[in-house]
Amino acid sequence: MYLQLEFLAQDKDIELVKKSIDDVKTSSDKVRKGLFARYNELAKMYLDLHDRFQILERNICKGYPND
Repeated sequence: MYLQLEFLAQDKDIELVKKSIDDVKTSSDKVRKGLFARYNELAKMYLDLHDRFQILERNICKGYPND
């Protein structure tokens, strides 16, 4: 949404711009929170896979024979 302000802006125009800025701030805050939540979820998944890989690697290095 683009807004062209006159040289001498009226109070109504200023309030509209302030509302627009608040809307953008709210939206960007939601996106930021969503990204951090997703990052935390991916970090937990990575740690789980890392632990599982270490267990597999440890068992392979011990050389368990096939039954």
